[in-house]
Amino acid sequence: TQTDYLGHQISNGEIRPSSYNISGLLNTKVPQTPDEACKFVKAAEYYRKFIPNFSQIAEPLRKFVPTTRTQQKKGQKTTITLTQDEINAFDQLKHHLTTDLVLRLPNIRFPFKVQTDASDEGIGAVL
Repeated sequence: TQTDYLGHQISNGEIRPSSYNISGLLNTKVPQTPDEACKFVKAAEYYRKFIPNFSQIAEPLRKFVPTTRTQQKKGQKTTITLTQDEINAFDQLKHHLTTDLVLRLPNIRFPFKVQTDASDEGIGAVL
């Protein structure tokens, strides 16, 4: 059986992003305002646990995520042109969202492996 819960499809010990939510992200056009870029980054970030190195990939777009209300209001109407690095980050996130994203419950019959990584932009670990 399959259950849809908080933007995820859960079945047989597997969790996947909701195909409805993913299709919405995939249909997103290149952002024209800081507000649009912020909305895309935050929506993709909801599924970050499925995307290896999410923080590193999304880093060029993080500057569009406002840290204050003043920045948020200012970014709603300003028109932007993304740099090539920002377009690459946007395209890379969309590409990762098209792969078969799945998390599975661990199988205790097999050994566990921990993978970690860190840089100036982020830190991550995978079990």
